[in-house]
Amino acid sequence: MLNRLKKPCYCRMQVNALLGLCLLAASAVLLLLFQSACSKKSKAPVAITSPIRIVLFPFNVPAANKDLQWTAFAAPVLMAKASEQAQDLALVPLWETMPTAIESAGASRSFTQESAASLANWLTAKWSIMGEISPTKTGVSLTIDFIPAKSNQVPFRYMKVGRVDSLGNNFRDAIRQFLHYLAARPLGPAKRDEQSMTSVKPLAEALDREYGWFVDASPGKAQETVTELTRTDDRLARFLFNPSVYPVLAQGK
Repeated sequence: MLNRLKKPCYCRMQVNALLGLCLLAASAVLLLLFQSACSKKSKAPVAITSPIRIVLFPFNVPAANKDLQWTAFAAPVLMAKASEQAQDLALVPLWETMPTAIESAGASRSFTQESAASLANWLTAKWSIMGEISPTKTGVSLTIDFIPAKSNQVPFRYMKVGRVDSLGNNFRDAIRQFLHYLAARPLGPAKRDEQSMTSVKPLAEALDREYGWFVDASPGKAQETVTELTRTDDRLARFLFNPSVYPVLAQGK
């Protein structure tokens, strides 16, 4: 009879011991998870030691939509302006990029992520910027893709919908977000008010004629445009036009 009375007490001891072991195991798992999370958070981003070389292409637009053709160059103009205060980016001059870009885009005058990455490699750049502008019911859809030259890196995409004349600030916003994505130094303050896409339409059309993107090429015929741009924005003029074609750019060195 005494043995029968002792059995329940012995069983309770076994249950308590088992619960204790379970609690101990659970605590150990939680501790490992916490240490892992802390380890991930404590990893510092890779420091950027020199400006990242990046190439910029004309944006894709619907082939049949002639009303949007000028935006193919207006977008790169505004991207170049937005990048001027990015200390960790070094844009390849557009006039250096265009001969290879024209050959790569072919008659379709468009780029894919694969062709953009290939061109970046060819031009010894680490990233490329391509984009697309397409019509919507209320305006246009703007997509900007930052494509890495190396396949083991992940592209970055920026998207916005709005009216054509209201998208000026979005190019700066895209650069700002991309710099954050790279853990690079933040974008510096703009030196002047942001330009709208429509404000650079004449310049975009001059670039189209210069390089023959949608119309027949007339290189060296934009003297008036280049001279005026040199007076107001010499840095942008040197980015867009070849100094060997326009002596006014070479004179200002």
